[in-house]
Amino acid sequence: MRIALLRGSLGEFDYVCSGNLQRRMLPCGNPTCRCKKDPALRHGPYYYWGRRKGGRLVQMLLTPAEAEIVAQAIRNYKAILRILRQCEDETVKIIKIRRGRRD
Repeated sequence: MRIALLRGSLGEFDYVCSGNLQRRMLPCGNPTCRCKKDPALRHGPYYYWGRRKGGRLVQMLLTPAEAEIVAQAIRNYKAILRILRQCEDETVKIIKIRRGRRD
């Protein structure tokens, strides 16, 4: 059964999280720093992970290593959502078949 195959693929994920990851180059707070005059000389990259928690946007500054983990976790989250949508589609097909409809 296709649902069993889809369910089996859900166990393949180590890290899972929602949200988005941003890579930013930012000016510093020093008014005489070169980054104030030339955007190409801004500091960074800095990695920010944004997600919803309790209905509010929460952001977290990450190290480059943490950003790699979060990027993979976000990809995993999106893959799981695709699998769940496929499971839902298969369930609808099964219900329709049991009703005698094949549309």
